[in-house]
Amino acid sequence: MSSIRTSLFDRKLIVRVLETLAVGALGGGLLELSGFPAGWLCGSMLAVIIAVFAGRPLRVPDGFRGAAFILLGSSMGAGVTPEMLVKLEKWPASVALLGISVAATMVVGTQYLIRRHGWDLASARLSSVPGALSAVLAIAGDSKGDLVKITISQTLRQIVLVSLVPLLIYVSPAGPMQIDIRLASVFDIGVMLVAGGIGGLICARLRIPGGLLLGALLASGSLHATGIVEGVLPAPILIVAYIVVGSAIGARLRGTSLPAIIALCGPALGSIAFAIVIAGFFAALAAFLTGLPFNEIWLAFAPGGVEAMTVLAFALNLDPSFVSSHHLIRLVGLMVLSPVWTIGLGRGGQS
Repeated sequence: MSSIRTSLFDRKLIVRVLETLAVGALGGGLLELSGFPAGWLCGSMLAVIIAVFAGRPLRVPDGFRGAAFILLGSSMGAGVTPEMLVKLEKWPASVALLGISVAATMVVGTQYLIRRHGWDLASARLSSVPGALSAVLAIAGDSKGDLVKITISQTLRQIVLVSLVPLLIYVSPAGPMQIDIRLASVFDIGVMLVAGGIGGLICARLRIPGGLLLGALLASGSLHATGIVEGVLPAPILIVAYIVVGSAIGARLRGTSLPAIIALCGPALGSIAFAIVIAGFFAALAAFLTGLPFNEIWLAFAPGGVEAMTVLAFALNLDPSFVSSHHLIRLVGLMVLSPVWTIGLGRGGQS
């Protein structure tokens, strides 16, 4: 009897996953055909969100999402070139401005939610932290904050950014970048995937944020930088990976009450709007001071998750290593300084 139940469960899970990816593929394909930047990623996410709110129990297993991150990270390594490494000397200035941008985002977002919408201190602070969802939720579980408000605010932040960033970059004065990278050979693909898989698993085991994606990027990037391999994965493989990642982001809203989301949309979207404007201002300043492309810096400063923003960089032909490095530096800084930012948020603190 137990084996029969397990078999039924497995079949239901398989059907559910296939439905999720089919919905994601349909939405991604339609948005890609429309010419929207990063259409496969954004379209799959939006289609799955619509299906989830229509009552479909969609989901993407962690293993699928992890495999997609390794595929994308391995292909992103092709962007690690000697020309890219020249940017390193300009990083200190951009990282310093990134730190100021993050601090300004958290202070402004917190004050907006408290003064305009009457949120308690814990909920406002933790909802304003840019792009550190896992760490924020871990802290939130130990604080006096409203976990529903914090979770929905942080999830909406990622969804809005994944949807909006490609459009903003497309219409920005700098325009979308075009990078011509050759297709990798079958042998190089095999080497990239093996190295990317090993690098991703090592970083994930070390609990580095976005470890699967960043580890694969670092491993593959090392091979490309030394000339051992060259090129990116075939487009069909990358499209499948985009669909999986986009569908996984959309499926995160599964089980969330639509009325609860609607009630929190005003405060959350207002806070996100402030965060986007602040990131844009400091990105423009950094671009002026360093001479680096505005679009690239803006995405590196965008208040989203490291995996989503890095994947977006790759989909938009921007430098994923620059973007991911800045997001990782921001995450490390947030974790190191979290004791300061969370003073008074414990169960016994003031709200």
